[in-house]
Amino acid sequence: MFGTTTLRDRLPSFISGSTGAGDDSDADASGPLVTVVVTTYNRPSYLRDCVESVLSQTYEPIELVVVDDCSDTPAGETLAEVDTDSLAGYQCVRHRTNRGVNAARNTGVEAGTGAYVAFLDDDDRWVPEKVERHVETFEAAGEDVGVVYSGLKAIHEDGAREELPPRIDGDLTKALLCRNVVGSMSVVMVRADVARAVPFDEEFEAWADLEWFVRVSQRVAFVRLPEALVVYEYTSHGRLSDDFEKKRRGYDSFLDRFDDVAASYGRPFHRKMRAWAAFRAGSSALYTGNYGEARRLLFTAVARYPLEPRFFTFLLASLGGRSTHLLARGLSRSLD
Repeated sequence: MFGTTTLRDRLPSFISGSTGAGDDSDADASGPLVTVVVTTYNRPSYLRDCVESVLSQTYEPIELVVVDDCSDTPAGETLAEVDTDSLAGYQCVRHRTNRGVNAARNTGVEAGTGAYVAFLDDDDRWVPEKVERHVETFEAAGEDVGVVYSGLKAIHEDGAREELPPRIDGDLTKALLCRNVVGSMSVVMVRADVARAVPFDEEFEAWADLEWFVRVSQRVAFVRLPEALVVYEYTSHGRLSDDFEKKRRGYDSFLDRFDDVAASYGRPFHRKMRAWAAFRAGSSALYTGNYGEARRLLFTAVARYPLEPRFFTFLLASLGGRSTHLLARGLSRSLD
């Protein structure tokens, strides 16, 4: 449990409030404690449903840490009427200034006391078995496993469908350097010691999930659950993918950080990695209507790695500007 005074001693730059169950709830629980970190900023209409999905989990014990990144309406007010008595612990921590999602995740990890940490974005929801399935997988896995991840049920404007992570039999780091084959942070549970050893980089404005996955994959093994355990709404407002300038800076930062890692796999793979990075940035430019940037980046992707058909597809779509925009948006739904 988190006492308000204790947390302020540990995190002096934050204003916090807390409630929680008594110590008996932890003593009676048979499984390892799981810390759920919910990060939120200015999405009160989504936040309550998100937290309710945590309260509906079939697994216990769970402690919930909600990190409010200085929302206009404090998360503590939004959740004031939510009954959290079933939890092993509940903490709502508020940043005094807006610091970004990676800072919020680091705050949640530092505040947590569980053996595992599961992340949940405020506009996503979990199916009731999500935490239980992840803990079962961890408990059956070897000591080298540090992350368990699952698929999701994606809600698009034209309906819902399952999106399951691909099976990666080889080097996961190598796969991640090209594509985010894991997914969003909401599909991930990580050992607490790994989360503390590999904090989120608060300077990364975009591609932050992928950047963290790459660094973690260099330390521990990942286990994939081919089950849709997260509800992800592509129609929710304010997603980072809507901001191309941040994506563009993320592109530069990603190349700067991992260029040498990609080069260690040889020149052909180095070109392939840089092509995929250009493609991700280019498809984002296309999605947000930055057609000139889209054409430049997508041409770079084709020139560096002409063996990937979708690079050509998106480049051709960019040539028509707005008239072919909808085509590219439909294709991009299956990509990071």
